Amino acid sequence: MGVAGCQKLVDDVLDAGGGVIFIDEAYQLSSGNSPGGLAVLDFLLAEVENLRSKVCFVLAGYNKQMESFFAHNPGIPSRFPLEMKFDDYTDDELLQILELKINSKYGHRMKAEDGLRGLYCRIVARRLGRGRDKDGFGNARAVENLLGTVYRRQSDRLRRQRREDPRPDDLLLTKDDLLGPEPSNALLKSAAWAKLQDLIGLKSVKESIKSLVDSAKTNYQSELNEEPMIEYSLNRIFLGNPGTGKTTVAKLYGQVLVDIGLLSMGEVVVKNPSDFVGAVLGESEKLTNGILASTVGKVLVIDEAYGLSDGGASQGGSSSNPFKSAIVDTIVATVHSTVGDDRCVLLLGYRDQMEEMLQNVNPGLSRRFPLSSAFTFEDFSQSELSRILDLKLKNQGFGVTPKARQVVLEMLDRARSRPNFGNAGEVDILLNEAKSRHQKRLTAGMTARTSTLEALDFDENYERHERAETNVEQLFNDTTGCERLVATLQGYQETARTTKALGLDPKEEIPFTFLFRGPPGTGKSTTARKMGKVFYDAGFLSDATVHDCSASDLVGQYVGQTGPKVRQLLDKALGAVLLIDEAYRLREGDFAKEALDELVDAITKDRYHKRLIIILAGYEHDINGPLAVNPGLTSRFPEVIDFRSLDSTECFDLLAKKLIKKKTDLEAKGSAHMHVDCLEQPSAEFQADVYALFECLSAQASWGNARDIETLANAVFQAAMKAASKLEKVMLTVSETFVRAELEKMANERQSRSSVPAEKSTGGMADGVSQLYLAAQYRLPPQSPLDPARASFTAQQSMLAPSQEIPDESAPNEPMTPMLSADTDGNHGRVAVRDVGVSDEIWEQLQLDAQAELQREVEYQAKLRAKNEAADEALRERIVKELIEEEERRQKEAEMKKKLEMEGRCPVGYHWIRQEGGWRCAGGSHFVSEMELKN
Repeated sequence: MGVAGCQKLVDDVLDAGGGVIFIDEAYQLSSGNSPGGLAVLDFLLAEVENLRSKVCFVLAGYNKQMESFFAHNPGIPSRFPLEMKFDDYTDDELLQILELKINSKYGHRMKAEDGLRGLYCRIVARRLGRGRDKDGFGNARAVENLLGTVYRRQSDRLRRQRREDPRPDDLLLTKDDLLGPEPSNALLKSAAWAKLQDLIGLKSVKESIKSLVDSAKTNYQSELNEEPMIEYSLNRIFLGNPGTGKTTVAKLYGQVLVDIGLLSMGEVVVKNPSDFVGAVLGESEKLTNGILASTVGKVLVIDEAYGLSDGGASQGGSSSNPFKSAIVDTIVATVHSTVGDDRCVLLLGYRDQMEEMLQNVNPGLSRRFPLSSAFTFEDFSQSELSRILDLKLKNQGFGVTPKARQVVLEMLDRARSRPNFGNAGEVDILLNEAKSRHQKRLTAGMTARTSTLEALDFDENYERHERAETNVEQLFNDTTGCERLVATLQGYQETARTTKALGLDPKEEIPFTFLFRGPPGTGKSTTARKMGKVFYDAGFLSDATVHDCSASDLVGQYVGQTGPKVRQLLDKALGAVLLIDEAYRLREGDFAKEALDELVDAITKDRYHKRLIIILAGYEHDINGPLAVNPGLTSRFPEVIDFRSLDSTECFDLLAKKLIKKKTDLEAKGSAHMHVDCLEQPSAEFQADVYALFECLSAQASWGNARDIETLANAVFQAAMKAASKLEKVMLTVSETFVRAELEKMANERQSRSSVPAEKSTGGMADGVSQLYLAAQYRLPPQSPLDPARASFTAQQSMLAPSQEIPDESAPNEPMTPMLSADTDGNHGRVAVRDVGVSDEIWEQLQLDAQAELQREVEYQAKLRAKNEAADEALRERIVKELIEEEERRQKEAEMKKKLEMEGRCPVGYHWIRQEGGWRCAGGSHFVSEMELKN
């Protein structure tokens, strides 16, 4: 109509001598959905004032919507001072309206069983009255809608009766017409109920639905006795892993509710959280309200409902997603868990994520969808999966051999250890892969069975578990000094075989957590990979992959990040092997201790217990540190496998094996011939020399055992290739000279590295904390214990330019101690030398800023100790608050440093030091301001 049309309407009323202008649903003028509505509203407000005593303006609308309408303009309430509220009709008034409409339609000829004011019509009125005081309750319109349902029931009944009686009473409404079928009788005729009972497994879910149906039966009798009814809600949470039948049961559940008269329509509408999320603020509420309004009388299924959580708290952060928060708030405001609600909302998801979501969103959601009444869908048992397999094979027209059935069930059992095991969906995956392999074999003429799947179709290597009993020695054939480990694994195999023969679960008798102790290069990582294959072949794991991580991968950078990181790594390794290297570092700092506590707690949870192999690896003396920090770790890692250093004889044998393997590979390719006679048939003198050199190397703290022998073998091979390149014919010869030379070269190099003199003390850090900090911050190599009063920076001579000599402490006017540069590749620390052209003033200030940075770290470490030792609770809280602020500062600085390193502002790669107004590299010549870094 617009302003012009409104003006014409007002003029017409004035021409008629005045009157009343009634504006229904007036709130639409301010809703923004009506083009020109605000202009019309502003025009009317002026006319209301101008035409007082000439024209009466009446605004009508719903309570909630009119509240926002009055809030649009403060002048509206004063221009419309009289307010008339129309309350919802009472049950008695609804009964009168019901009688009036029936009599009006049929001219007082239609009768009702027990009368139009009798018991059954009173029950109808009470059912309508349960919607009172709720948004959208239609009052008289609701009566009209219900009568439409009553008339449809009557029509269906008359059509059935005419098959037996040609003249039924068309002007009678029976009890079933008015109230719907009795729940007991309705269940007998419900196809959905019969299908639900025929589903495989789901015992607890069927019992829960049966209990709900029994409540409906009890309430039906209570209505007939005009007694109070049992309060219950149709809204439920469905918890379970994928493939457990949540969506299938949701559809059947909705149809059962329709069949027994608890829902008016019964259609099942499936939505995902993304269907509710809008693109702009305010749109999420509109989408949610639209979906809820369109599913009245239906079943609304929100699959993967944990996606409604904004994820802030669960990710260890404080961010909030206003779009998703608005969805939950709208659901809480609209969905009510009361008897008689013509609505059923089902939230589907995995238990852990759903529990976490309910903790992090509007608390009203957990009241409307209590976990205590959730339907829990357990994983199918092996016998149930076998029945599901038979059913799917029958529906697809296939059969399986007895061996194939055994293989597929073993594959399903192994798959259980994977995260989010697919249950019935896993059966579909295996069948699809088997049918594909079967078709390939059929096309190639390798089988004549067109509709029978064999073991090869499901798993081409299905006999691995039968061969696993004799594979361990072969698997570790190329590993030196592993006799005890082989015996241990063979013992596990014997235990598994015995428990299976006794009908027991072998997983309960086999350890899944191990502590690997030993020097570097003794085969800890290699053994982890081979153990993964042994456990996989035995059917204990679904994957032989080893997920390798270090202790730092478990530790967060700020409060609340550590727990999720640990769980994420465990989830990633489910069904496989998780190797945590350098585990001794889990004793350093509060975050590391938190990671250790989280790991200890997770091991005993059902999600991880016996579902993956967890290995803590580290050096023999250092690995005992975490065991002392958390005593619970010892009981959770009872199996210890010690790795010893190789003796000189084993070193010689391993070197010979590696070079003989290179010889075999070369000759298999036909590209060259190689002689390794000096190792295959060594002379006593040569053997003694090599033994002595290996003894010298193994005495060094940096000796890497098999890792260094691999390096030696490559160096000897390269020396042989260089010598052969001078000959016309390619003939490689590994001579005693090459072996001795490379061994002596490595021994001399290691000896020189272990004898690096110390530089000038930094001073002022008597407790040695700076030494520990530098080792972590600048990635320094391990050092021997120093006198606390002389904690100092150290560096390798090989990293210095030839012209630079480490100054003597007694030399006069010596320059300030050079700083260490952080090597982003993780190599040893190197000296940051003063760049050419850097003034004395800049260099001295840079040294002071570096010292200040170290002093802050000393203070931080002191606060950590003070927090643990504080007896006063108030003091402890104050220290914790200061530590949190310090952590935030450290995190921001770490991000800045990472950005500077990634941008390559310092070509040499020196560490960056914070100064007033920006950052300067440790060499002194490169400065980046705060403003430049932000841009």
